[in-house]
Amino acid sequence: MGISIQMYTLRDFMKTTSALDTTLARVAAIGYKTVQISIPPFLGAQELQTLLAAHGLRADSVMAPTATIPDQLDPICRTAAILGTDTVRTDGIGHAYTRSADGFRRYAAILQEAGQRLRGRGLNFMYHNHAIEYTNFTEGTGMSILLGETDPDCVWFQPDVHHIAAAGLEPSQALLAFKGRCAYVHMQGYAIIPGEGFDPQVPRRTVPVGTGNLNWPGIVAACRQIGVRLYVVEQDYCIGDPFDEITQSYQALLQLGVADH
Repeated sequence: MGISIQMYTLRDFMKTTSALDTTLARVAAIGYKTVQISIPPFLGAQELQTLLAAHGLRADSVMAPTATIPDQLDPICRTAAILGTDTVRTDGIGHAYTRSADGFRRYAAILQEAGQRLRGRGLNFMYHNHAIEYTNFTEGTGMSILLGETDPDCVWFQPDVHHIAAAGLEPSQALLAFKGRCAYVHMQGYAIIPGEGFDPQVPRRTVPVGTGNLNWPGIVAACRQIGVRLYVVEQDYCIGDPFDEITQSYQALLQLGVADH
């Protein structure tokens, strides 16, 4: 098992090479050994790898929009080789596909094609969910369609426990649907904003692991059951200092029995 950090959490602290260098040093000092990062526009893949290596860090994956994968296989494979990863992650489903079960079926076919092509090059492919995939249709949820109409050998998933909770599900139970399909999970807390809102629209926020309204021991137990090997800390928005909050998440995962090695 390992712990990673989705660097989108720290996006305001990595807008230049110098700032990114400083941020990576701080991430490594917290204890993280792995990062989930997209190549910034001011760096090439080799330059990023040099920066990561200087701080004893490694990239857990390469980012590639699903629509670009069929025509960009060679560059994606080169980038993965440079960063020393065998995993490609992709963006979420486009809104045009989310309005019907047929839209989810069409997107499942797109994911399947991308996954097959990457599999043929020896790379794993994983899709990251938000709450919209849990829209209910007569045929089931959008997520059940994506799972049911893609090949487990070609399309993996990187579920996000915050977004699962936002969809009205208990993450420790919903995660079980990803058994054999999930090597990474986004550990992003879910909390009700105190003293605001009323049913049915209660304001929510992203918070560090170990805090908020989620059943963290149950989530970690479910992750073990489905074969998760990398717990990726993420916070779309931080209330306090982001470095303090990702430190809190890292320490909470250690206390929950997630070893980082």
